[in-house]
Amino acid sequence: MALNLENKKQIATLLLAIGLGLVAVFLTSQYVENNLQKRAQAYKKDFEKKTIGPLVGEIGGLKQEIKKMAAAQASLAKRQQQQAKLVKAASTQKSRQPMQTKTLTDSSVFSVITPRGKRAFTISIDSLSAVGGLINPGDLVDIIAELTLPDKNNKKNTGEQVITSVLFQQIQILAVGTNFKPIGNALVYQAQQREAKLKVTLAVDPEQAGLLTFAQANGKLQLSLRPPTELGIKSLEVASWDALSEYVLESQGTRLAVPEKKSTVKSSDTEGDSDEIKPFIQIFRGGQEL
Repeated sequence: MALNLENKKQIATLLLAIGLGLVAVFLTSQYVENNLQKRAQAYKKDFEKKTIGPLVGEIGGLKQEIKKMAAAQASLAKRQQQQAKLVKAASTQKSRQPMQTKTLTDSSVFSVITPRGKRAFTISIDSLSAVGGLINPGDLVDIIAELTLPDKNNKKNTGEQVITSVLFQQIQILAVGTNFKPIGNALVYQAQQREAKLKVTLAVDPEQAGLLTFAQANGKLQLSLRPPTELGIKSLEVASWDALSEYVLESQGTRLAVPEKKSTVKSSDTEGDSDEIKPFIQIFRGGQEL
């Protein structure tokens, strides 16, 4: 009986130890499992921070870019619609205008460049008299005329008097030949210098056109080129021996021998008076008789 009791105690102790071992194993497994879960959650959070966070930021940026692109596309579509409306309105208005209006708005039509109130007038002039051919459309020139006048004192009209004067100032050149667009290079000037005659088209008013026609028929024309910055019209004296003499005397102090004008001799028709009237010469300068 004593042995049986001792055996029972041993068996009970063994069972208790086994139970405690099982409890320890269970608790250890629970601890390990909890620790693994905590580590897994920590790894998960760390992974989300490192990967999902930047991805979320990139996705947000992409959404903003998409919104901007959509707004730009909408604005572009709106502008295209407005341009289409403008083109349609312009084409409608253009189709209503007559063909003549289309022609007159073309810059290649010569009449378009003619200033308002002016007339395009063409003169034929030798290259030397046209500033040696160094003229270009758009230049401003003065027109000098050498005119041959009949002698009024000669009844037979055999005598002639030549005067030189500036007819018009600040006249615009519209074209030289068929060129009415400014070019102004050395090759063009050389070609114009080789020409015997140049056809120069000027912008003049109707009265000047008539006077130029008369002057060209009764004398010779010459062009004097003006700088583009010099504008205005001056009162100039008719070129003559007296004017030249006075100018040289004032500017150079030299007195020129001026040719004497021919005197007119008139005979008296009174009966009994057969005396011949002798020629006489009176010279005035500065309003005083010399």
